[in-house]
Amino acid sequence: MSDTAHYRFQSDQARRLARQVTDAAVREKLLEMADEYGRYADLIEARSTERAPAEATAH
Repeated sequence: MSDTAHYRFQSDQARRLARQVTDAAVREKLLEMADEYGRYADLIEARSTERAPAEATAH
């Protein structure tokens, strides 16, 4: 599993758990975690697409 896929999976898991809990504070924290995991995945994706053109021209 790639790093991006891992963080997207974790984000999805946190959102699923958030839908299941009844405590509002726990739900909010899980949703914050889900957003953070999504941001990590976005950063990793952005970095990999930035490197791809540079690597293509280097070969």
